[in-house]
Amino acid sequence: MSRVSRAFLKSLKTSLLACFGLSLLTTSEAANSLEVFEGCTLVKTDWADGDSFEVKMPDGNNKVFRLYYVDCIETGISTTSDKRRLREQSRYFGLDDYRVAHEFGLKAKVFTQEKLSRPFTIHTTFADARGRSGKPRYYCFITTSEGQNLGQLLVASGYARAYGIGREMPDGTPRDEHESLLSDIELAAAIRREGAWSMSNPEAIVEMRKEERDEMRGLEAIDDAFKVEPPEEPIDLNTATLEELVSTGLRESLADAAIRMRPFKTVAELEKVKGIGPVTLAKVRPYLKVTPPAPL
Repeated sequence: MSRVSRAFLKSLKTSLLACFGLSLLTTSEAANSLEVFEGCTLVKTDWADGDSFEVKMPDGNNKVFRLYYVDCIETGISTTSDKRRLREQSRYFGLDDYRVAHEFGLKAKVFTQEKLSRPFTIHTTFADARGRSGKPRYYCFITTSEGQNLGQLLVASGYARAYGIGREMPDGTPRDEHESLLSDIELAAAIRREGAWSMSNPEAIVEMRKEERDEMRGLEAIDDAFKVEPPEEPIDLNTATLEELVSTGLRESLADAAIRMRPFKTVAELEKVKGIGPVTLAKVRPYLKVTPPAPL
């Protein structure tokens, strides 16, 4: 069987799973570092979007969580970073109208609220996911009341792209394997023209993605042209702002990628970020540190 045929059959299988509401997420002891919290409820807030929201835990305390592996279109566009991210997401989905893209971000938020309208289960290690925000936020997997993986549902419905930091699944599925699965789910959603893919411009998507890469290279050229004073004391890789990371000598695109891959256990793990090699790491290492997280 050809590689194309295998890929098609795999995508078809994923599509059927999504259509019939089947989930590939089960609970096992393979990922024993994940804590499991049943009976969680969603706290509706104005700032939440499809992949990041506030949750009331079983003990009555509220915490903010962000889903592993998936990225929904931005709903907030108040800052320059938000607008850049909306532009990037629009180009990824092939949407040439930013207002349309933003609308699908709002639809993703509603979709998540509906799926979490009944008590659900959180799987988390409380890994830091605060990103650009100073507000404490943690990565998680969510199993809905119907036993489905929320991240998979968002991608299958065309409300999220398979993008972002991941880890071993609660059932022990390796990260690389789950990333491949989500890519197939995304392909099936695009073929079915689900969600944001329903408004995608297939004739323009290649050029739009090329524009995004070209503009990123332009920003990197500006970074190279203007030297920034490095910090006097090492800054924490897991909590530093985008601007602080840029001050260490990282280009903005690499600093942004590093923020999305948090948390890091050591500064050396920066080499996991695509585009950061031994030379770049050696340049920025003196200005970075990783502080062990405080016990919960």
